[in-house]
Amino acid sequence: MVTVNIIGGGIGGLTMANALYLEDIDFHLYEQAPALTEVGAAIGISKAALDILKTLGLEQQVKNAGSITQHLHFANKDLKVIRAISSEWPGVIIHRARLIDILSSRIPKEKIHLNKKLTHVVNEQEFTQLYFSDGSEIRSTCTIIADGIQSFVRKQIFPEIKIRSARQTIWRGITNIHLPAEYSNTYTEIWDNSKRFLFAPMETNSVCWLAVKNEANTEVADSKTIRSKLLNDFCDFHPLLKELISKSTNFIQNDIADLGTESRKWYHRKLVFIGDAIHATTPNLAQGGCQAIEDAFCLSSLMTTIRNDFSDIFPMYQGMRNKKVAFIIKTSWQFGKMMDSQFKVKCIKLFFRYVPHRYFIMLEKKLNDLSYLNPYNTK
Repeated sequence: MVTVNIIGGGIGGLTMANALYLEDIDFHLYEQAPALTEVGAAIGISKAALDILKTLGLEQQVKNAGSITQHLHFANKDLKVIRAISSEWPGVIIHRARLIDILSSRIPKEKIHLNKKLTHVVNEQEFTQLYFSDGSEIRSTCTIIADGIQSFVRKQIFPEIKIRSARQTIWRGITNIHLPAEYSNTYTEIWDNSKRFLFAPMETNSVCWLAVKNEANTEVADSKTIRSKLLNDFCDFHPLLKELISKSTNFIQNDIADLGTESRKWYHRKLVFIGDAIHATTPNLAQGGCQAIEDAFCLSSLMTTIRNDFSDIFPMYQGMRNKKVAFIIKTSWQFGKMMDSQFKVKCIKLFFRYVPHRYFIMLEKKLNDLSYLNPYNTK
C-alpha cells in the first residue's frame, strides 16, 4: 500500500488528512511549526466547503464554533446601507485557530509530525525524496504539497511561477464587543475612495474585521503603530468602525497577492499541489481556504478509485478543479482592482446599488457549485 505524505498542516493539508483517514488510506502529515495553529484572524466558510465538511463529519462542529452569516450589507462610511442582500446559501465565519483545532482533532497523533521543516526536494520520475532540517529524509511515491502561497516546494519545482502583487495592504483584527442586533448574521462591507472596511460577528461578543488600502507595505509593524495608522486612515468613518480598530485584540498585516491565472501544471511526477501553494487567490471573494478544502476533497475522492499509483489521477484532479479556480482568481482580482481610483470606487458603489439581484445569485451559485465532483459530489 502506498503511503501518502502531506506537507503543510494548514486548512488544506488537514482537510486532506481527514479525507484520507475516513477512506483508510495511509498517510503522514509534516508541519514545520512546533504546533498546529493559525494566526489570530477569521475565515469565511461558504456553503460548498460546508457541504464537504459535512461529508467529512465536521460541519456541525464548525457551525457551533463560528457564526452563521446569511446577509450582506453594502454601506457607506457612515454605515448607511446602500444595498442589503440575503443569501440563499448561508456560510460560517470562524476563527482560523478554531477551524484548525477541529480539523486536527480526529487525526491520530502518530500521523502528525511537527518541527519538520523541508530543506530540499529531489523529484525523480518514480519517487520524491524529502529532506528535513532535523536531518531526516523520506522517500515518497505520493507527496501532497499544501504549504501556502510562499510554498518552498513550488519555488523548487516550478520556479517560473511568480507571486503577483495587488499593491494593496490588508489588515485583519478581532474585537471583543457586542454588535447591535441589526448586524446579527450580517457581513457589512464599506467602500470609500481607495479604502475598504469589512466586519461581521464571529462569536458571541466577538467581531472580526478587515481593512484594505491601496498601498504596498511589506514593513513589519507593531500593534501600536498599526492601530494609530488605521485610526488616522479611517478617521472619517463611522464611530463603530473606529471602535473596532481601537479596541482590537490583535492586528495582522499582509500584502495582498495571488499567483495569477497563467496556465500551469498542478503536479509533477509523484508530487501534487493543493490550495494556495499552486493557485493562491486574493481574499476579495473569501475563497482561499474554501478552495483548499475543495482541492483536498476532490483529490482524495479520486484517490479512492485507484489506491495504487496515485499520480495517475493527478491530471484528472487538475482537470476537474481548474475551471472553477481560474474563475475565482480572475473575479477576485478584478473586484479588488476596482479600488485603483476614485472613479472606479464610484462605479462599484453604483454597481452595488443597482445591479439586479440575479447577479449575486449567479455568483453564489458559481462559488458553491460542486457538480464537477460527480460522481463524488456531496449531495
